[in-house]
Amino acid sequence: MQNAKQFLVLGLKHIFTGYDHILFVINLLFGAKTIRHILSLVTAFTIAHSITLALATFDIVQLPSSFVESAIALSIIYVALINIFNKDSKHQPWLAFGFAGILSEMRLDTSHMAASLVSFNVGIEIGQILIVSVAFPLILWIKKLTLTPIKWVIPGTSVVILAFGLIWFIQRAFKLDLLIP
Repeated sequence: MQNAKQFLVLGLKHIFTGYDHILFVINLLFGAKTIRHILSLVTAFTIAHSITLALATFDIVQLPSSFVESAIALSIIYVALINIFNKDSKHQPWLAFGFAGILSEMRLDTSHMAASLVSFNVGIEIGQILIVSVAFPLILWIKKLTLTPIKWVIPGTSVVILAFGLIWFIQRAFKLDLLIP
């Protein structure tokens, strides 16, 4: 039970200190139209994260971390570009598929691996729900405002997210330290 609690907390820390995860989820929310659409995006993200994490944890698929981290940055860039150039886009759940490998680095006892994996993913899901429950109402409120300067908030924020994605891609693909976590 203690092990499960530790991995739940680790999942929460992973999502709240994973700024790329947070920006990716917010990026996806910019294109969300309904609560059902949000649920499909968040569920796809969780399923993808769970599958890739399980594949890495059980040593079924091991990809170089620089490739995985670069692909995550590219997905952030791609969604930001959609937000900038197509303000009426409705993001598809397949955009939420990503990669993970943190548990495979922890050398877990195989008898506890499944429970640890589930607990870690529950922590990530709780974190995502908290992010969505704060960010989406704010995004909806911004979208409903009619002031002209407000219409630039989402595209402007997407430009900032795009910049972070580009920096992360350069940093991860070319192993450069650009002072951004």
